[in-house]
Amino acid sequence: MTDIIERPVLAETDETGVPAQAPTAFNTSNSGFVIHRSGQIRHEFRREGREFALELAGFLNKPLAGKATIVVFEELFGQQDRVHWVQHFKNPNDYHVILDLVDHDKTFKDITERDRLAEGGGGNWERMFTEGTFSERVIVPQHGVGDHDDDDDDPTYFADPASHQTTVPEGELLHTGNAGITIMRTAHCKYEFRDEARQFAYEWANHINNTLRGSVSAFLFEETFGRQDRIHWTLHFKTLNDYLKLVELGKDETYKQILGARRVALAKGGGSWEKTFVDGTIQDLVLSPLRSGTTASGF
Repeated sequence: MTDIIERPVLAETDETGVPAQAPTAFNTSNSGFVIHRSGQIRHEFRREGREFALELAGFLNKPLAGKATIVVFEELFGQQDRVHWVQHFKNPNDYHVILDLVDHDKTFKDITERDRLAEGGGGNWERMFTEGTFSERVIVPQHGVGDHDDDDDDPTYFADPASHQTTVPEGELLHTGNAGITIMRTAHCKYEFRDEARQFAYEWANHINNTLRGSVSAFLFEETFGRQDRIHWTLHFKTLNDYLKLVELGKDETYKQILGARRVALAKGGGSWEKTFVDGTIQDLVLSPLRSGTTASGF
């Protein structure tokens, strides 16, 4: 499992002949709009489903060059045979490229309509995936946090990229394009403490970026067109072992201060970060870059 976890998603080819994931131009650090799509593969078609997911993303990344990048993941320690397409856009208007391909491109139709299950009764992706399991979530970099010059803002981006949330140079940041492991952590802010929750979330991520630079990077996003006041941290690790460095931050005095600082005014009952989130809503989704012919579990 170690080589799966440590290997980045920048491979050009693989031994099966199925297109591997291309070098990433856009990722969680430099995009302005992210669509996270997932779907459940039927266990009997786990190999074919993964190859379809990679081939589709590999094809779409070519016409999307300069506008968006799609990277494919699967869950690690999570739901077996669930794949995730993380689509990184500068601007949601660029999604029209995909819509045009869906309606007019012959190669797209071949990828989505070709008989991939000749030895399994025939069919394509519609038989590989369990019906009703496709879902999408739109997240954008949290605005109003970080320390950057507004004069540097690029109007072609829907929102300022998450790299603006930290002073760590972009070349030292881990993200969905180069990390061995990505954890999508979600939490629901209490409406009355939404500002306090976001401030804590930013301070927490910023401390990780500065303290664990080179091993872990963290970015703050919020949900758009979805559930109100649900925020998302994307945590990127060089290897799975680097998660231990995050755990060991509990010994760091500054980290303790961030966790213990009063976030809720005494007039409202007082309290630290725990009072700003709805109980039981903090969840982690652990993702590993998908490679053809493998599964994150090795099953």
